Amino acid sequence: MRQVGLRLGALLCALGAITLGACSSDDASGDGGYDMPTGDSGSGNGPGSPSSSGTGPGSGAGGGGNPYIPDPDPVQAPPPEDAECAALDASKPAVLYLSADDSNSMASPIIARELIEQGFAPNVPIRTYEFLNYYHLGYAPAPAGQLTILPELAAREEAGVLDFQIGIRAFDAPAQRRPMTLTFVLDTSGSMQGAGLEREQAAIRAIAGNLAEGDIVNMTTWNTENLVVMSGHVATGPDDADVLAAADLLTASGGTDLDGGLEAGYQLAKQHFGADRLNRVILISDGGANVGETNGEVIGQSSQDADQEGIYLVGVHTGPAVGFADETLMNAVTDLGRGAYVYLDSPQEAARVLGKRFDEVMDIAARGVQVELTMPWYFQIHEFYGEEFSENPEEIEPQHLAPGDAMVLSQVLKACDASKIEGSDAVRIRASWTEPLTYVPRETVIETTVQALLSAGTPHLPKAKAIVAYAEALKVGDPTKLQAALDLIAAADPDDSDPELKEIKSLIAIHPAMQ
Repeated sequence: MRQVGLRLGALLCALGAITLGACSSDDASGDGGYDMPTGDSGSGNGPGSPSSSGTGPGSGAGGGGNPYIPDPDPVQAPPPEDAECAALDASKPAVLYLSADDSNSMASPIIARELIEQGFAPNVPIRTYEFLNYYHLGYAPAPAGQLTILPELAAREEAGVLDFQIGIRAFDAPAQRRPMTLTFVLDTSGSMQGAGLEREQAAIRAIAGNLAEGDIVNMTTWNTENLVVMSGHVATGPDDADVLAAADLLTASGGTDLDGGLEAGYQLAKQHFGADRLNRVILISDGGANVGETNGEVIGQSSQDADQEGIYLVGVHTGPAVGFADETLMNAVTDLGRGAYVYLDSPQEAARVLGKRFDEVMDIAARGVQVELTMPWYFQIHEFYGEEFSENPEEIEPQHLAPGDAMVLSQVLKACDASKIEGSDAVRIRASWTEPLTYVPRETVIETTVQALLSAGTPHLPKAKAIVAYAEALKVGDPTKLQAALDLIAAADPDDSDPELKEIKSLIAIHPAMQ
């Protein structure tokens, strides 16, 4: 996760506006969706941050107190609400910039599902926003060429605390898509033997089922060495025989030179680049690298450079998760490559994500989407389940949005004083982006009020709250929180008719913490 605005994060945590867990890193053991920036990324021990290890200055018996934060008075009363409001600037509205990561990155819930189904509590990074990407909320499509902003606001029982969700919905993919140049970069190292190779072959077959006549297909395999299997092949249409045959012939052996494989793949992609095409590099691997350069960000640099020319990276992680919990490398590479990151826990999942949801994973409807939220001065983000937010737009990386898909920005707002809330106060949401081929800048804006949002209804919020509760409960494996997620599922789907919520219910039921 990239850092968010330091000044805003420090202010929120200092005011107690977000929970302690929300001020720690967003990992498998975290409790909230917000990542508190520190001087030492990932350690929580930078200036202005208390020691998290229990052994640093100010920790343990006789530690003498944290040198950056005074020892708390155990009998000191919390600051009055008007003190919290006094720390804010009441002369102007609060303006924040939000990111939910690319709408088609969705590996985390599938990894968690595989581990739970095999009897393990998911001790891997849980990225809540990827759960909101993976499970559909049922937003209606935007008109062709446009994006729709769909906000929902609902008050909680606690005075001054509200659930707030912003959906940014793209238009559906056209019946006849633009031509593609697809470059497969295929891991055939020894670690792929078995389930990894089976899922890789299923991924190629699923993508091949969506080929159109005239699409260009390149393919290179890599283990310790690279082998170009296909260069500039013009597809005959869906299920092209040569592509399927190449998938059938894959075998696994040798080491894992991921860096060399990606370099060879990007050379092919640039050789057959088409300015009027969607150009994708599709990296399929179990995510390990033990030969050559194994630093994820260094590997991903080629993806970032190529992104400037319009080539995007799809990362397909084959697992299996059991015995291989580290997905850091694949996540880093796809993040820099500005494309989807998906995980396959079975050949059936390949057909579902890369077949039925092909356009969501491969295409782009809006490039570099940035979401700007303007709200009354007294509101602060209490909990955030996206990737990042900041007062400074330069600290937020704009994200791509796929056709047929939605970005979902889920958060909890808290007023510094509930009595300050006025229904007539303005709320403004602006989404800006560029068109993928022409790079023409576009934007859409909604201007409304607090009361109008509260009166408008929440058709998608209940399901999203249940999904968020499930993901957050997985971070700690707490049966109480898992049960709370079940209660929210029951409220969102009283008829037990939503197949996605039924899947989540079944996973909670077999989670080790519930046994």
